[in-house]
Amino acid sequence: MKIAIIRFSALGDLASLSPILKSLKYKPTIITTSIGYEYYKDEFDDFIILENKSILSVSKLIWKIRKNKFDIIFDFQCNDRSRLISNFLNSKIFDNKNIDVYKNSTFAIFQSIVLKTDLLKPINFNFTEKEKNFIVLNCGSSENWLSKRLPFNKWREISIFLNKKFNLPMYLTGDKSEVKYLEELSLHLEGDIKILAGKTNLLELKSILKNAYLTISTDSAAMHISATQGTPTIGIFGATNWVRSAPFGPWSTVVYDKVFYHEGIPSKINLKEITNCYENINIEPAIKSLNNYLN
Repeated sequence: MKIAIIRFSALGDLASLSPILKSLKYKPTIITTSIGYEYYKDEFDDFIILENKSILSVSKLIWKIRKNKFDIIFDFQCNDRSRLISNFLNSKIFDNKNIDVYKNSTFAIFQSIVLKTDLLKPINFNFTEKEKNFIVLNCGSSENWLSKRLPFNKWREISIFLNKKFNLPMYLTGDKSEVKYLEELSLHLEGDIKILAGKTNLLELKSILKNAYLTISTDSAAMHISATQGTPTIGIFGATNWVRSAPFGPWSTVVYDKVFYHEGIPSKINLKEITNCYENINIEPAIKSLNNYLN
């Protein structure tokens, strides 16, 4: 059987999808963009790339997909563009129709799409113990999401706790746009701090997160990459939905300010304005909950 999947972006969702793709009964062709290719190229062999959003590129993509005559295509993008493309294909399409996309995590939604067929093998939840070598702190966010950034004093509290408990080097990851922010932040942290932001390509970042002993991250692509690489991961949430964006695996958990969100329910919309929703963040209970993976 020939199967393919459609997922163009974003990086965190591409990472969240990875355990599903590895559990398909047949190795799929990946219909994606350049960022998807860069992320998956060390895991999969067959790609059809959407070069850009132009009508010409979309038309070429449709032609290439039709030429392959796939039996089944899973649309994991589920937006207007992917639905438009699906309308012109000669394959059976499965998407998020009739799935509650507001009460489930992204991973659960992806899983539910495939469960409309019999093509999903059991998801691999086996854990391989991590070498006690370094901890990743992914502290930043894009300029569009400054609301995801914790106050410096909160990251300082976290670094003091981690340094005392584990006494491991802490690597600060991020992209080039976050370097200045992380350089300033590093002056407030305690321990052996190394800034890797802006110094790694995507596959190198995957490797760093895979080999980390522990990752602590804002709601970001790095959080999802870490979790799907089987690394104990703590996602720190405030401005965004920790139910929808929960990281993968029993070795992962989330924390949020239980005073700000005293009912334990995330905001219905993601918050771009900067608030005090991180004032009472405490990672110690999260660390305890991951004890079985941090021995």
